[in-house]
Amino acid sequence: MNYATETYSTEKIMDLINNYPYYISRLKELDAQYKSEVGGGATSQYGIDAAMPKAQGGNSDPVHNDTIRRMKMDKELNRLQAKVRYIQNRWDRITDERTALVFNLRLNGMTYQSIAKEVGISPQRAHSIMNEVCETLQD
Repeated sequence: MNYATETYSTEKIMDLINNYPYYISRLKELDAQYKSEVGGGATSQYGIDAAMPKAQGGNSDPVHNDTIRRMKMDKELNRLQAKVRYIQNRWDRITDERTALVFNLRLNGMTYQSIAKEVGISPQRAHSIMNEVCETLQD
């Protein structure tokens, strides 16, 4: 699924916006974990453990297994980055100052109640502004 090039409904865009803070925090975590593991090695077996029979049906090569794990991590990173890019590549479409403020506060993870207090509007108005934002971001 390529979030950067496909067209999505306003509901899907709202979902991307609502989950944006999670996506960003998860990307930071995965990126830090990915960087810390680069260059890490596996411990080899020695003594009696090295001579024992290995389990059948799976690959017992620790390097191979770690490579598969890293490929899965890379796939998750790419998926999350695509979701974030979908929003980031379109946020310059928001030109109204108040709409941009509501949008940015929502991207920061604030609730509609909090946004309403901050901007001086009703929570229903904040929600309707976000619906307008979703329509604007839709291709």
